[in-house]
Amino acid sequence: MATPLAQHEDNIFISVTLSPASALLSHPDALLVHPLITRLGRVGELQDSWPQVETGVLDALNSLPGVLRVDVQGLPKLRAKRGGDEL
Repeated sequence: MATPLAQHEDNIFISVTLSPASALLSHPDALLVHPLITRLGRVGELQDSWPQVETGVLDALNSLPGVLRVDVQGLPKLRAKRGGDEL
């Protein structure tokens, strides 16, 4: 199983924030606005061509009715372990 950091190095993660009244909540496949996007349940995967399609994908998602915001997720922040005496 890949670590979360490795998954972020190999994939682009997009967060789509929907209005509570959005029809997309009932029909999430309507978010598949580009052929490189695939949806796996509540999590989708974008293929390798992200730099070439980024603007088009984000614009297409942002133009859907009910979409409040689209964000590209950055690498997860790693937390340092605390020593036992710091608690």
